[in-house]
Amino acid sequence: MRRIILILLSVLPMLVLAKGNKDNRLIVITIDGLRWQEVFQGAEENILTDSKQVRDVKQCRETYWRATPEERREALMPFTWSTIAKKGLLIGNRNVNSIMHLANKTNISYPGYSEMMTGMADEAITSNNPVNNPHRNVLEAANEDPRYKGEVIMYGSWKSTRFAIHNEQAGIPASVSYEPNIAKKQTPQLKLVDRMLEGMPRYWQSEHFDAFTFAYALEALKNDHPKVMWISFGDCDEWAHARKYDLYLDAAKGTDAFIRDIYEACESDKFYKGKTTYLITCDHGRGFGNEWGSHGSSTKGSEATWIMLLGKGIDALGETKECGPFQTQQIAATIASILGIDFTPDSGIKLLPIEVK
Repeated sequence: MRRIILILLSVLPMLVLAKGNKDNRLIVITIDGLRWQEVFQGAEENILTDSKQVRDVKQCRETYWRATPEERREALMPFTWSTIAKKGLLIGNRNVNSIMHLANKTNISYPGYSEMMTGMADEAITSNNPVNNPHRNVLEAANEDPRYKGEVIMYGSWKSTRFAIHNEQAGIPASVSYEPNIAKKQTPQLKLVDRMLEGMPRYWQSEHFDAFTFAYALEALKNDHPKVMWISFGDCDEWAHARKYDLYLDAAKGTDAFIRDIYEACESDKFYKGKTTYLITCDHGRGFGNEWGSHGSSTKGSEATWIMLLGKGIDALGETKECGPFQTQQIAATIASILGIDFTPDSGIKLLPIEVK
């Protein structure tokens, strides 16, 4: 199998992927603010047993506590560790020196998504405000390619995500927060989800629950068959900011189940089966210990990120060790490589794919 290694100016570390061709599909899934600690170690005992941050410590412990980190992470994210870890690869477990981090210094969401999609860390982008990103992004480049034109869409929970890719300028249909769904085929199931979203109390003013994002995205995949989709989940970050560790864990487990359902639906559909790469990552990390709910430039550890890759063109390397540091800004080049498109960030600093035989 021919493979490529992504580098930045020959000094950043290498990520092994198979070369894209003319008939690729890509699903990018982001989980806002999910720490590498829970992904790779499962629930953290000192937080799990804090009654101020967990409503029912006994029940939560029964659900998520196990003797070893390996058992705890499997209890929390069973699809990740039963399937992705066996058929794909994971980067970001700092306990085994697998390192990935942000290039931007803000360690908050909008700059993280911007870095991820534009392939650069613009230090002038420092807030989460829903304003259009001035930079061209890799999904925009995909939508300009004849193979993917009109086949790139986005569903997200949080309002600001679509602004991070300036979706109107990019020509990418996107639905976030309490906006109408943008599916081409308006099925009865979608109309029901619309009605449910309309009738739900708006617990967060700029963000709906991830269950709605999942329902919209799954219906669009089944009926519209876009070639490229970005699905942006946000519950983990919201519950972490609220210091509700049990709900944060529940959200992580729920998102893992959503990813499983998306993967299984696609791999049972001839349009996607054997043609799809799944890229799963986060926009920022969180602090250590008592600072687990926080992130930002002053919160140590919140620069730490992670990535999982599964599907077409991805070698079954499992949990990587002794690699990195990778940067989140390399994700844009990774997407470009998977889709077989050319993309140069506005910075002019391009992530170069190098073929390895």
